[in-house]
Amino acid sequence: MISVGIEVMALILILSVFNGLEDFQKGLFKTFDPDLRILSADQQRVSLNATQLASIRSIPGIAFINPVLEDQGLIRFDQKQLVVRFKGVDSSFLAANRLKKQVVEGEYFLGDSAQAFALVGIGVFLNMGMSFENTVEPIQAWYPDHNRLRRFSLNENTIRSQAFFPSAVLEVEQSFDNQTVIVPLTWMESLVGTPGMRSAYEIMLSADANDLQVKEKLTELLGKNYTVQTRDEQHALLLKAIKIEKLFVFLIMAFVMGIASFTLFYALSLLVIEKRKDLRSLMAMGISPKQLLKSFLFLGLIISFSGAMVGMLLGFVMAWAQQQFGIVPLGIPNALIDAYPIQMHAMDFFWTAIAVIVITFIASIFPARKAVQMTFEIK
Repeated sequence: MISVGIEVMALILILSVFNGLEDFQKGLFKTFDPDLRILSADQQRVSLNATQLASIRSIPGIAFINPVLEDQGLIRFDQKQLVVRFKGVDSSFLAANRLKKQVVEGEYFLGDSAQAFALVGIGVFLNMGMSFENTVEPIQAWYPDHNRLRRFSLNENTIRSQAFFPSAVLEVEQSFDNQTVIVPLTWMESLVGTPGMRSAYEIMLSADANDLQVKEKLTELLGKNYTVQTRDEQHALLLKAIKIEKLFVFLIMAFVMGIASFTLFYALSLLVIEKRKDLRSLMAMGISPKQLLKSFLFLGLIISFSGAMVGMLLGFVMAWAQQQFGIVPLGIPNALIDAYPIQMHAMDFFWTAIAVIVITFIASIFPARKAVQMTFEIK
């Protein structure tokens, strides 16, 4: 019973940590990702006309439509250079107050193509040695002219160049902070040379809107040439990897639980040997082999399920304590969270109980059959 209880407790805690990590990732995505994202079905750049945009705005639940143009480029400043991810946005991005709470220094504005300012990830800001006090020497941005490269025309005009000053520093998460520079949309169009084209249209919903219902309406409106992604679908591979890893952990722990159930197997086997005389008495009282088989199976289930209940209770208490007090620290300096995230799901308890019942039932079969066999021998 003790071994099963320990295994169940460990399984509940591990599954709860995976749930916590998944919820933490989703919460992090909510910080900088849109509720819905409209892309071209062929993964090319896209352009929606005024009629389409008006139809999208008429859908209930849509609060903002943010056209974005994204691509990688090179920035240079003070003899330093870095490859970054540019994201061109228009005034609707600022109107939606996206990433405003993540500003740790500076002012939340972008300017325009004539005098461009940028919201810069803190990693980019520090690595490039940027400063708000510098108002003379802007940061230079370089981007290759793909049309000239296709014609093998290699000269000073092959590279497009623009300049900007930082207006604010953003701190979101490491990957974002180390590569993101948010710039005005018109500035980005000039840099990449594709006026009117967009990488995607990002949709922000009102608080009471259902993302799946709005997605269905958008898909019906736009047709098969466009793809509409929810926030989870934008990170489908990562979330799927977390779920697969959680499944494998469950299977491994169930296997370990199966090994631990050998203690039950030996306990019932010894009980059968020890109770030979009692079996004779039971036979004299008229017990049937079927009843005897059920008795030992039921005994095995009682022993193991008692251990499982104790393990689930201990797992619940320890998970709750971690939620409330953060007993086990994450151990990573400057992390967004200090302790391992925990989130308990009722289905984890349910499937753990099912696993215990199945494993202990299998472990009880041989001793139960042995008891019936010994009954016939005594008879």
